[in-house]
Amino acid sequence: MTNTHTYKGIAWLDLESPDDNEIANVVRRYGLHALVGEELKTFTSLAKIDVYDAYVVVVLTLPIREKNGDSYEVNDREVDFVIGKNFLISSHFGAIEQLQYFAKIFEANSILGKDDKVEGASHLFYYMIKRIYTGMYEDLDNIRDALLSAEKRIFRGDEQKMVRTLSNVSRELIDFKQTARVHKDVWDSFTVSGTEHILGAEFAPYVHDLKNEFNRIHELITNCRELLADLRETNDSLLNAKQNQIIKALTIMAFIFQPLVFISALFTIPAINVPIIRSFYGWFGILGSMIILTAIIWTIIRRKRWI
Repeated sequence: MTNTHTYKGIAWLDLESPDDNEIANVVRRYGLHALVGEELKTFTSLAKIDVYDAYVVVVLTLPIREKNGDSYEVNDREVDFVIGKNFLISSHFGAIEQLQYFAKIFEANSILGKDDKVEGASHLFYYMIKRIYTGMYEDLDNIRDALLSAEKRIFRGDEQKMVRTLSNVSRELIDFKQTARVHKDVWDSFTVSGTEHILGAEFAPYVHDLKNEFNRIHELITNCRELLADLRETNDSLLNAKQNQIIKALTIMAFIFQPLVFISALFTIPAINVPIIRSFYGWFGILGSMIILTAIIWTIIRRKRWI
C-alpha cells in the first residue's frame, strides 16, 4: 500500500508492505538504482546509510513495544528511507504507529499551512525521526513506570510474583537496547558520508540534534537497566529472607514435635512392662509430660532468640 503526501513541492511516499509493482513504480518514477529497489522490499535488520548521486538511503531498525497477552514484548521493525532533495520515501512491513501519527500531523499542517519549517525532504526526514524517537521515549517511560509499580509490589510482599515481572521487563530492555544501539553508528556515519550536495550543508546541525536525541534514549535505557538491577537485587534479598524465615519456622516446628513423637512412639511399643500405660491416669500423665516438655523446649528457643 502506497500513501502519498505532498506539501510545498515536497513528496512523501510511505510504502507499507509494498508489492513488486509498487516498488517498480517508485524506482522508475525517481530513477532509483535497482539495488535500492531490492532494499525497499526486503527485510535485512541491518542499519546503514548509502549515498548515491541524487539521494541518500538510510536503513533503521526500530524497537516497537507491543502487548502480548498479559505482558509486553519488543519487536524490531525495519524502516528504509530514501531522501532526495524534494522527495522522501519510507518503506516498512506492517503498520508503525509513529509514522501514522506523523502522517496525520503532516496532512493537518499541509491543509492549515502552519508548518513553515519544512524546507526540503531532509527536514521532513528530521521531524519524522524526532517523532519516532518521541515514541521510543514513551515506550521507555512505560517500562520505567512498570518498574516503579513493581517496586511498590515488592515492598507489599509480592516478591514471588515480581520475579516473573522483572524477568519480562529485563527481556524488554535487552531487546530494546539491542535494536536501538545501531542508531549511533548511523548518525556517526551521516557526518562523514558526504551528503551535503543532496541534503545541504545546513542539515549537519539537525544530524547532531538527532545524535543528541538518541543519546538521551540510550541514557534512559541505561537508567532503566540500573533500576531493574537494583530492584532485582532487592527482590531476591527479600525473597531469600522470607524463604529463610519459612525454613526456620518449619525447622523449629520439627524440633518441637520430634521429642513428642518420640515419647508417643515410646509408649506404643508392644512390650509387657511399658510403664503407666495401663494406669488409670496413664494417658493424662503422657499428655502432661508432652506439655511440660514442649514448654521447656519453647523456653529454650526463646532464650536462645532463635525466633
